Amino acid sequence: MRNRTNKARAASEHEPVTIERLERALVICAACVELDGPIVVPLFERLERDLAAMRAQQATVERAKRLLESYGSVTERRAIAPPVA
Repeated sequence: MRNRTNKARAASEHEPVTIERLERALVICAACVELDGPIVVPLFERLERDLAAMRAQQATVERAKRLLESYGSVTERRAIAPPVA
């Protein structure tokens, strides 16, 4: 059983950090704050900051994609001419 736990832990350590994983970790940490009090607050705050940063980054990527889409196809974008109104 111990070997299985170590393999599961090793696999999860190599998974990318996603918004969904941060949200789950934040919920778990919130429960820890409720149970253990202020000792866990720094971790909770760190998870909140990381989640906010990842959401902001995702929003920026989406805005950049929309901007590129407004410039047409890839071959048209090479010239980077402003969109025709």
